[in-house]
Amino acid sequence: MFFRQLVWTGSILSVDPSTRVCPFCGDPPGVGVFCVACGRNLADVARLPTSAEYKGGAAHDPSQGAAGSLVTRAADATAAFLEAMRAAGNPGVAEIPIGKPSSFRRTRRLRGWVVRPVDREDFEKPARYQPGLVLTVEGRFHRLDNELRGWGQRDFPHYHHTASPDPIDLPLEARLLDELAEVRAANGVGGEPPARAPVSGA
Repeated sequence: MFFRQLVWTGSILSVDPSTRVCPFCGDPPGVGVFCVACGRNLADVARLPTSAEYKGGAAHDPSQGAAGSLVTRAADATAAFLEAMRAAGNPGVAEIPIGKPSSFRRTRRLRGWVVRPVDREDFEKPARYQPGLVLTVEGRFHRLDNELRGWGQRDFPHYHHTASPDPIDLPLEARLLDELAEVRAANGVGGEPPARAPVSGA
């Protein structure tokens, strides 16, 4: 059970301006994961806004946290990454095929950095597949996939990497900030490079 902090303003019952409220509806959310007023899931909300912040329009973004919204932080980190890499001459940039090859035209490629490698397991149980992430030199994110090749051949296993033909939205994940920093460090821009396996575009 939760207690709402309520004050009387004339004859109207209102929420105390310092009370933490749901960023979706503006009412006290209760103590559970779901807001008791509107039913929205609050598990990914880093910091609930106060009633005063909500009414002032400063915290209607559910991803808002103490260090600013994840949207802003991800966008700023991406812009800073691109600026630093361009200033350094775009070290570590790779050419990655786009989509499936065509028999009638040359395979298109994009130029960018593998921010998140494909995470897959083919030989142990349980099998898994999580696509990766590419950031182009123009500042667009693309999904990274790979295909297991070379069955019965000497170079097995061999993974053929491709990027999605169309860009994807800015990934709103906190780990993106660390991944961008790791790529910078791996290429000697802003830190010591950790070991990272190269991605083959063959």
